Amino acid sequence: MLLCRMDGQMREKFHADVIFFDNDGTIFNSESGVLVAVQEGFSEFAEKHHLADLRPPTIARIKQLTGSPNRAFFPAILPPELAEMAPELSETCLKHEVRAIMEHGELYDGAVETLRELRERGKKLVLITHAGVEYLTATAERFGYGQLFDRLYHVGLHGLADKSQMIAHALDALSLDGAPLAAVGDKRADMEAGRAYGAATVFAAYGFGEAGDGELADFVINKPAALLDLVL
Repeated sequence: MLLCRMDGQMREKFHADVIFFDNDGTIFNSESGVLVAVQEGFSEFAEKHHLADLRPPTIARIKQLTGSPNRAFFPAILPPELAEMAPELSETCLKHEVRAIMEHGELYDGAVETLRELRERGKKLVLITHAGVEYLTATAERFGYGQLFDRLYHVGLHGLADKSQMIAHALDALSLDGAPLAAVGDKRADMEAGRAYGAATVFAAYGFGEAGDGELADFVINKPAALLDLVL
């Protein structure tokens, strides 16, 4: 799908030497077991603290929050009076999530082939995620991200707190400041981070985003492989 660019011109393709990818909802289909794992961890947490009336968040709510840093995600699924227990809930859920990734995790159809083709074209590919190190390490190990991406960034690496900082660090590390960029993701935050650096923004409509998340996108794709038809 073609959208109007910020400069007012309509374009069918874009040039990019560096492409930044979100993980969950863009490359990794975390709906394959991981969302349920959050519910399982939540239930374990509630049972441990004898909170019989505390119910796990719905899958819809988890999807809505997926992509948020842990510091925002876990307080959001707890009642306000329990928000200070969010770090413990995060650790409990993480055990279930890592197990689900290693046992049931799946990438979106065509994701691996798309990444390989882009690298064969000479593109630099960088993964940027608000997930923590354990989550990304499990995902990277299961799917061989080391062979698919030039750089992997997560919250906390080099002290980085958000995707804008990750983009800046990657451009410096790769000595590619000034290169044409693209950012691919399924949430508004991905589009905002890309636009902050003048990147062509591509909204992954097949992911976990909601209505309005793609408003800042220059392009929309309905499957990973569709990106290949857009990138020059």
